[in-house]
Amino acid sequence: MDDFFYFSDSNKKAIMQVKGTSIKTTRDFVKAQFPNRYEEWLKSLSKESQKIYSSTINVSDWYDLKTSYTDPMEKIVELFYNKNAQKGGEEMGFYSAEIGLKGVYKVFLLVASPQYLMKRGTRAMETFYMPCEIEVVEKGNKMAIVKIKKFDGITKTLEYRIAGWCAKALDLCKCKSRNYKITSHLSAGQDCTSIEFRWE
Repeated sequence: MDDFFYFSDSNKKAIMQVKGTSIKTTRDFVKAQFPNRYEEWLKSLSKESQKIYSSTINVSDWYDLKTSYTDPMEKIVELFYNKNAQKGGEEMGFYSAEIGLKGVYKVFLLVASPQYLMKRGTRAMETFYMPCEIEVVEKGNKMAIVKIKKFDGITKTLEYRIAGWCAKALDLCKCKSRNYKITSHLSAGQDCTSIEFRWE
């Protein structure tokens, strides 16, 4: 796909897209965590999704969010987490942060404050999902609130994947007693997804 978002013909609404990096991480997650069931998961996907995951994934390309990302993630939750969106989403988020932040960002983790890390992390997310609006709306001593204000097609699983990514980032930043809670869900029709993080 070309490196820009496109519009549907019917109502000129922007089609939600995801960067290939996130798709590759999803495939790698299944291969790493459930190697003996990877083929089972692949076969459970739609023909369109199977084609994407069976081909070379270009990490710099943009893909349709639903076909390439949210639908395959729902199958992960269904097959491996007994349809528990929170558990499945968290685990995918943990894995994604572990892979991404222990690479080129390893030194950055050693010097960044947790609040700055959260701010940079949410900005980075806006480069992986398009169009969307994710930001840290409040930060204080050992706390931060992340709000997802715009994200068409977001699912509960994806909300927890994003929360899991942020939570693992705080862990890697050596935050103690880290916890979070999602107090509102865009996926449930509320105005935004609000995620409150606290640590010691």
